[in-house]
Amino acid sequence: MNKQLIISFDDIRESCDRWEAFEKLFQEFPEIKITFFVITEKSDSEYFKKIKTKNTELVFHSWEHSGHWLDWSVEQAKEWLLKYQQYGFEKGFKAPGWKLTDNIRTACKELGFWICSSPTIPVDIKQYWYTYPQEGFREYEQYIEFYDHVEHRHYDGKQWIEDEHVFFDNLEKLKQYCRENKPNFKFITEVLKTHE
Repeated sequence: MNKQLIISFDDIRESCDRWEAFEKLFQEFPEIKITFFVITEKSDSEYFKKIKTKNTELVFHSWEHSGHWLDWSVEQAKEWLLKYQQYGFEKGFKAPGWKLTDNIRTACKELGFWICSSPTIPVDIKQYWYTYPQEGFREYEQYIEFYDHVEHRHYDGKQWIEDEHVFFDNLEKLKQYCRENKPNFKFITEVLKTHE
């Protein structure tokens, strides 16, 4: 039996979604399943309809990356978590930079939302653990993870420089793996674990 492949991409957003590349991926692998952790920015229903397909599930990853979620009260966290349910988002949350707060944990628990976290972040609700939160493939006995960002940058000491080739190189590695191994694709929501 072929191993399960769990694919996710961080930071997909209207200002950088690589949609043309993803559409080609869906055409080549019609059964592929990808979890997108979405930076919602000021996007509206039209954008979310575009990226919510039979091949994708959407999970809220905040509306930008500055750290605003660190100051949310429990009630503010609930408002943000619920805001995107009308657009078909999953009942989950992934904090940028793995920076969870007690208020967010409480809001997720009370609303029945799961949390995507690294294994070093303690949570007591249903979650998906990244066993190794770095880009690329990680292979385990029962499954394989592929995780990447839609945008890569590095700091040269003066400014941030985009490394556009990294996304496309990694995407090509994903395609090659799928061609050679014909994996059993799974969304993150299909493999959620409970903290023990």
